[in-house]
Amino acid sequence: MEHADQDIDTPGWRLSIVAAISCVSIVGIAFGLGLPLLAMNLEMMTGSGLVIGINALSGALSIVVAAPFAPLILSKFPTRPILIISLLLTSFSYIFYRLVDSVTLWMIMRFVSGFAVSILFIASETWINQLAPNHLRARLLSIYSIALAAGFGIGGLLVAYLGISGWAPFLAGAIICLLGIFPLLAPGPQLLAPDRDETSPRVLFSFFAKAPRIMLAALAFGAIETAATHFSPIWALRAGMAETDALRLIAVGAVGVIALQFPIGWLGDKMDRYQLLVICGVATLLAPILMWLTIGLSTTAVYAIFFIYVGMGEGLYILALVLVGQKFSKKELTAASAALVLMYGIGSMLSPLVIGPLMDAFNPHGAMFGLAVFAMIYLSAAFWFRERPTTASDNQLTS
Repeated sequence: MEHADQDIDTPGWRLSIVAAISCVSIVGIAFGLGLPLLAMNLEMMTGSGLVIGINALSGALSIVVAAPFAPLILSKFPTRPILIISLLLTSFSYIFYRLVDSVTLWMIMRFVSGFAVSILFIASETWINQLAPNHLRARLLSIYSIALAAGFGIGGLLVAYLGISGWAPFLAGAIICLLGIFPLLAPGPQLLAPDRDETSPRVLFSFFAKAPRIMLAALAFGAIETAATHFSPIWALRAGMAETDALRLIAVGAVGVIALQFPIGWLGDKMDRYQLLVICGVATLLAPILMWLTIGLSTTAVYAIFFIYVGMGEGLYILALVLVGQKFSKKELTAASAALVLMYGIGSMLSPLVIGPLMDAFNPHGAMFGLAVFAMIYLSAAFWFRERPTTASDNQLTS
């Protein structure tokens, strides 16, 4: 049911939402630069899809470890200092990667910085969901998604411009993370701490039973987004695309998110959101198959398909966030958001284990086959849970 406390405007909520969205968009720039930067450097260092997959797995594992403890951390410390510490640690990681030439130590640092960033994202998403008036929630979360995607796109363009060697891209990532601190200095209400009985890691797993299709959407998005971000440029490079064109895939996908999130959010206000989740799932099934069929024939066609693929894939997570924000009370939102991120992390952890070896075994198109399989698994699960009773408030926002 929809909760009455979600219809009450908190004084100064706009400043805090702007701070959260601005901070996350700046982190998005660093990630849009950093993810392909690390993947391409590992490709040069090892030439192994498995090693790239293990490094991505380390980041995903950090999400799975961090999410169960996020409610406890956010119940004990103010939001802004936690986010600032996360940004400082992430900034340092870029300097570390440039100074240390070790695949093993890169993996360890990826885990440490990933833990910090996981807390940052859980706090930011919960913060926005708590403060957003119910009648604006879908639009504000669409803006959050667009800002994050714009950051990814800018980061992807930066790494294409700066290249993947030398100090320049690593220093850029470090400086960008530091810039994310400035929006957090603005005034405004803090995140509302969860109740003590909502901070136990065991609580998170109860949300799967409460909202299975919502949680499965986050898991599917984690699997698809992590594999697409880490492996699509490598796949394109191995399939014969020029390095700069392959790196631009990240920016193209980010533009897809920017262009498609508001239409998806608008549709989410007009139709059953579970049906819309399935539509997004079908798009993520068809896209990698079409990319495999068109690579080598037309770079423009691959870009167009990837544009739709990433945009619709992002819709899985944003729709899940909107449903979580409406379904649960403000006090439950930290745990519910952490559960959503946990499912995302599990999906992110599973996909490199599958995609990396597939990419080596069926070079290079195993990556596309694996992405299609993940989408098919999600659609099968969504069909399995289709008879779960829903209320009108689960499916439609009031306006």
